[in-house]
Amino acid sequence: MKTLSCIAQTVVAAAVVTAAASVIIHPFGPVKSHGSARPVFADANIDRSTELLFERACQNCHSERTAWPWYSYVAPVSWLVERDVSSARAQLNLSRWDEYSVFQREALLAAIGAAVRNRQMPPIRFTFVHPEAALSPGDKERIYRWAHAERRRLRPPVQRSSLIAQNKSYGRLHGRRPWPGVS
Repeated sequence: MKTLSCIAQTVVAAAVVTAAASVIIHPFGPVKSHGSARPVFADANIDRSTELLFERACQNCHSERTAWPWYSYVAPVSWLVERDVSSARAQLNLSRWDEYSVFQREALLAAIGAAVRNRQMPPIRFTFVHPEAALSPGDKERIYRWAHAERRRLRPPVQRSSLIAQNKSYGRLHGRRPWPGVS
């Protein structure tokens, strides 16, 4: 009976030491220390209702405005949560939107539209724990349309006449006819 009690005390002591150490030691660095009050999508042309969709469904992982739930402080779950947030921020950090180049923004907007339309974002495991982050088909369409419109806004205007001239030159060089209706 004494050995059973000794084993139980040892297991409890090991669990307490492990829990205490996990609060201090994180394999993914100090992810939680990178907080910010910076707005998401600074310098973007985004309407408030679309911005609210991003805040509800995306900013917890893809910005520095993460609301850390209680379980994100308990190892080993904290390690998984911090890894996911760290990885998400490395791919797209909405708090640093104004620091991306125009080309990076265009690529990120294309990725946002594709990920939402293809139901890759937000991930099912996230919406299972955070059902408020789930996007309706209308929400997904709104985000997709905004991303498409913002990409168009970022592109420099190209005049149709210069495209026609380029097409004529290409056709002459390669022995092909230019676009129909263009001589």
